[in-house]
Amino acid sequence: MLASVVIACYKHEAYIEECLETIYRQTFSDVELIIVDDHSPDRSFEIAQKILKQRSFAKRFVSCSLLKNPLNLGAPCTWNRALSLAKGEMIFFLNSDDKFSKDRIRIFANQYEREKLFFGFSAVEPIDESGKPVTTHQFPTRLRYAIDRSRITGSPLSWIFLDSQVAASSGNFVMSRDLLRKIGLLSDLKYCHDWEFALRAVTVVEPKYVDSDRYMYRLHSTNSFRSLSNVAERETKACMSSYCVNAIAQRPVNRVCLSPINFGDAFYNLIKLHPNFCYWVKQLYAPYHPDHRTVDWNEWTMPLMWR
Repeated sequence: MLASVVIACYKHEAYIEECLETIYRQTFSDVELIIVDDHSPDRSFEIAQKILKQRSFAKRFVSCSLLKNPLNLGAPCTWNRALSLAKGEMIFFLNSDDKFSKDRIRIFANQYEREKLFFGFSAVEPIDESGKPVTTHQFPTRLRYAIDRSRITGSPLSWIFLDSQVAASSGNFVMSRDLLRKIGLLSDLKYCHDWEFALRAVTVVEPKYVDSDRYMYRLHSTNSFRSLSNVAERETKACMSSYCVNAIAQRPVNRVCLSPINFGDAFYNLIKLHPNFCYWVKQLYAPYHPDHRTVDWNEWTMPLMWR
């Protein structure tokens, strides 16, 4: 199996070398590396270019590609350009300031390479600017809590994506090439493009979770979530609208994602477990009310049985 690692790079000259080193050190052999630099104003592209020119580095990979956007196009366009070049059966995203554990690709490949439609992510370890673990930050705890809540209630993992982007970063995504073909590329959102992409994915297939820290997420002053938080409200609405189109207004492929077509009248009680999603459905989806039947055929599933 060929694994494609796609890297969207922008203004990370301090971190790109360490990022690439973690791909070089992977314990999985057949890896394709694709890097697209979004016209970085610093030396990110030049550093990556110098590394890829090293004979010992390039020989490790099945193939290496490094491209630079002619102008700054933004993260979604950069990801999409990299994804359009991927030839692997399994695709691994990676941000240019983050890192993989050395066995990340092997773990996902060993468990899920035979799944035609696959979407997954792992637990996240936050690191500081020097690459050392950050033990005081709260967001890994919040993400693990969301996962644990899903397990305790027995609810599908896809449901937790209705509350937030629980994979923490687009760089934590792993997916099959067949799923990418089915759901399409990332939408042009500045802040929530990864969340909207994940919400489309979970309407097609249930996500898989590796319960160990296999993605190292770097915290520093230029993280995009710090600079783009002012657009979060507007783009959250776009995310929920996308989910309504793909899971509520039509029959979703994933028959356990939260949808009135999947759960019938029980849907209107189940969404109350997700207050944010409940709010957005009321705002965006006119036929939300229980007395409005979303489908014409009588194919409701049995109400969800809680464990």
